[in-house]
Amino acid sequence: MKPQDARHGRTVSEADDATRGSVIKLAAETVSRLITLATTVLITRALGVSGWGAFGSHWILAPLFAEMTEFGLQATASRALVAGTLSLRSLVRARIVVFGLVSALVLAGTTTPLSTLIQVRAPSWLLLDALAGLIFYFALSGWGEFLGVALRCRRARVQEGILLLALRSSGLILAAAALAAGAGFAGLAWALAFSPIPAIGLGAWLLGRRPAQVREVDASVLQVLRNAAPLAAYAGLLLLSPRVEFLVLRWVRGDAETGLFLTALNLLWPLSLVPNAVAAGAMPALTREALRGAGHVRQRTAAMLALFAAPAAVGLMIVAPGLIRFIFGADFAPAAIWLRLLALALIPMFFGGLLSWALIAAGRAALLPWLLAIRIAAAFLLALILVPRFGATGAAAGFVVAEVLLLVLGTRACSIARFAVPVVRPAILALAATAPMAFAVWGVGDSPLLALAVGVLTYGATLAAAWRLFPRLAGRLLGGMNDALNARRTPDRSNR
Repeated sequence: MKPQDARHGRTVSEADDATRGSVIKLAAETVSRLITLATTVLITRALGVSGWGAFGSHWILAPLFAEMTEFGLQATASRALVAGTLSLRSLVRARIVVFGLVSALVLAGTTTPLSTLIQVRAPSWLLLDALAGLIFYFALSGWGEFLGVALRCRRARVQEGILLLALRSSGLILAAAALAAGAGFAGLAWALAFSPIPAIGLGAWLLGRRPAQVREVDASVLQVLRNAAPLAAYAGLLLLSPRVEFLVLRWVRGDAETGLFLTALNLLWPLSLVPNAVAAGAMPALTREALRGAGHVRQRTAAMLALFAAPAAVGLMIVAPGLIRFIFGADFAPAAIWLRLLALALIPMFFGGLLSWALIAAGRAALLPWLLAIRIAAAFLLALILVPRFGATGAAAGFVVAEVLLLVLGTRACSIARFAVPVVRPAILALAATAPMAFAVWGVGDSPLLALAVGVLTYGATLAAAWRLFPRLAGRLLGGMNDALNARRTPDRSNR
């Protein structure tokens, strides 16, 4: 075998490994996020529009505080455990220290005389007990997800999926129990707070059975936190970023419009699992490609995301009214117009997720907080201009513009880092492939389940036909996938 053929084979094999990782991670995240969506729907239906608008404000704020316990360590681990730059033990020690400090602050603010002073000065809708419970819920869920990242880095992708299913299922079960018992906001929040504990125990047990794949470097807590600081800033901004418009709307408008807009956001946010799952599943291969300097992983992963993003955006715009009524009921039907507007942000959101992971893999994580800060500043300015006049419609429009801006900035940053990710061509080709699906779904948009079935079948048939009619184009788009398939089908005659 020629040296260039061997190198090509390695890069294609690495892309195949990335694809396998993405598929497994996406399948696990899809099922687990559906469980999370079921939990949200259960709470939303039980509380009603105004009740959900009030509780949802705590639901929005809690992750912002809980992210302090994460401090970027999950994203740091996704590269460090593959490259061997930090040991799992040192990362766990750092998480324990940060979690302990934040937990002490939360408990001090809710169980000491300080809580009275805070409550007097806080908005009337803010309940500290409920907020504290949700902070612990998101913080402990972060522990479960961190253990899942460690399993993925040790090539235990199926075990990571099992852990995620356990994590989300326990949340649904305890939320249902709390609502059935007639618990108030605080009771519901603390029931959720205890739900991640069984999954954390399961993750620790699974991880103990998987040895490290590379030699890891131990480091002090201070060294780990210094290494994770850029990603900590990025993660905090990442939580704030899609909430800017909601927070401005909450300040300007009442519970009803706020609750309806949050309902639309809660149907959009679960779709972000797709780019995160695909890119996170490919992250070990992305890291190895960045260390090597060349390969097909970025190209293959970008193509996968384009093929998911285009039908998701087009389909959501078509079925939004029927989907809102089907999931949340007729009272929430006015949210459909805002969901349609928000659907325009899906394509930049999908590619933006990959661009962020690509910068982490390339060792340029320090750029991420700056990029996201620009997006947040633009979103806040747009919200201040649009929301007072147009309400939730202005909030949705500002959200879309801000996501497009972040996509442009991320694409440029990857190019400067010499780790460019293709965006325009995959997006155009994927949108063209959705045209038959759009025509087929248009007539059945009021029935979400039928629309989903028709859309999947039509889109699948379109992709199959395109693969047969334009095999070279498909092969270039998917980064050597045709070469890999042909190699498997053709016997190796050199050994005969």
